[in-house]
Amino acid sequence: MTPRSQSERRKVLVAVPTYRRNEMLERLLDSLNKLVQPDNADVSVVIIDNDKSAGARPVVEKWKTRFSMPLSYEMETAPGVTHVRNHALQMAADFDLLAFIDDDEFAAPGWLAALVGRYEETKAAAVFGPVWSIYADSAPQWMREWNVHAIEITEDCDRTEPGGSGNSLIDMKVVRDLDLSFDPRLSKTGGEDTLFFLQMRDQGHRLTQTKDAAVFEHVPEDRARIGWLFRRWYRYGVTDALIAGRNTSLPVARLKAGCNGVLRTLSGALLVTGTVIATLGRDKRAILSRCYTVCRGVGMIVFAFGGRYEEYGSALRRPQTLANAE
Repeated sequence: MTPRSQSERRKVLVAVPTYRRNEMLERLLDSLNKLVQPDNADVSVVIIDNDKSAGARPVVEKWKTRFSMPLSYEMETAPGVTHVRNHALQMAADFDLLAFIDDDEFAAPGWLAALVGRYEETKAAAVFGPVWSIYADSAPQWMREWNVHAIEITEDCDRTEPGGSGNSLIDMKVVRDLDLSFDPRLSKTGGEDTLFFLQMRDQGHRLTQTKDAAVFEHVPEDRARIGWLFRRWYRYGVTDALIAGRNTSLPVARLKAGCNGVLRTLSGALLVTGTVIATLGRDKRAILSRCYTVCRGVGMIVFAFGGRYEEYGSALRRPQTLANAE
């Protein structure tokens, strides 16, 4: 990478995918308007609406008149967050850095400055920050204490596994050099961000994180339930198997997923049983943390035997690897 002179300013685009969450979008825009600006950077914000009725446009137009940075509104009519994220990549084609934050989150004042600062320290292809959960009063106490929906990051360090795109900063030069995009075949299943950042890592690029780039996510009541957690963990197993088999044939991918799934399910079941006995069934947090392994294993088995869970569409489809998907 050619050294950047002290006088040369970076162009940073903050992209916000949104879909019919205007009240939350208001809160997010209020937090972005209060950001501490990164040193030596010019920041712009774009709201990319996946609602064909353009429901978020009035919110953005209202904020334009009092926003501290250039603020624009875009529509993406193809359904699915993958298409929205690819729209953001196109918008950021001439930018140095692209940051993502979701419409059900809001940022701490130092969020973007921390992401950019960590990038300047490391020159990593992607930087990730923590996502801390905010629960309604109706959420169980054990869930709030566990903070199970959060993405916890408590130290600044490099990482080998990808983070979520909901709090991330991406080096657009790496995206251009690798000709990367978010795979639209994962638009309904989820996991498109995992694959995107894995492709960076597989090409030898650095991934890192910073504890200071905090965002906060509202957890609605329908997600603050055990059933939702089980479905999400199960989906992780299905998409993990799908992504792990991306460079192999479908039969090989299914065989590997089945073997891994059986091992995880059996070991997880033993852990659950042992924890129930040890705690007399009273420690929900400890018991459910072991259920994660079971749910993920079941997802892998379901993939191996023909199921593919679509979290953002119909429930099940026949599996494919990404190498064989049409």
